[in-house]
Amino acid sequence: LLIVAGAGSGKTRVIVHRLAHILARGLAPPHQVVAVTFTNKAAGEMKERVERLVGADRGGAQVSTFHSWCLRYLRRHADRLGYTSGFLVYDEADQAALVKECLAGLSIDDKTYSPRLFRNRISSAKNQGLDPDAFERAKESLQDDLVSRVYALYQRRLKECDAMDFDDLIGKVLELFAARADLARAAAEQVRYLRVDEYQATNRPQYRLIRHLAAVHGNVCAVGDPDQSIYRFRFADINNILSFEQDFPGTRIIKL
Repeated sequence: LLIVAGAGSGKTRVIVHRLAHILARGLAPPHQVVAVTFTNKAAGEMKERVERLVGADRGGAQVSTFHSWCLRYLRRHADRLGYTSGFLVYDEADQAALVKECLAGLSIDDKTYSPRLFRNRISSAKNQGLDPDAFERAKESLQDDLVSRVYALYQRRLKECDAMDFDDLIGKVLELFAARADLARAAAEQVRYLRVDEYQATNRPQYRLIRHLAAVHGNVCAVGDPDQSIYRFRFADINNILSFEQDFPGTRIIKL
């Protein structure tokens, strides 16, 4: 189901009532109902409104951001990737310090090349779904070559520190699904109903995660507006919403 909804059209109300309907009718147990959005604030408000409709005892749907869902999943399965369950998630200050370490280790002058440039380029690569090897293959310039070297060392150092950065969370789940088909299928079997907010704002890794989670039941309800994209800086791909009918045959489209 694709709900095409502009600003102020009541899409949050639709989303909340749809979640409440699934829970109230007992169409699936709460832990098999997943809703993903882009901010903790939006997720929190949605969860509160659903519980007001069905009662806290019948709530419990997994309403969260993409990254929060992935973090919870990785806490249970990160050992398959060589991390402990208590792995660290680096914040911006941690990332900046690690990039500076990598520049020093590679004898790259951080006065000539700003550490922020490398941090931004690495983040952009991850939001496009490019790991160090893919970035290396796609490089086109001297700066790309420097970024590629720093990116590869940065990821190695993160692993040595039993750490991931924020942009790694989705990518590491996808890496795990690619390596372990059994885990990918088990995760998809657990998601009986999947609801995605602001679908037009999804980037390539988020799109791939949605396709994985919908692989068994296919019960995807997406809400979005192809006329707006609020996360271009995170490489939101408008083609994701434009190709929804092709990706999920039998789609019904409702315009608010």
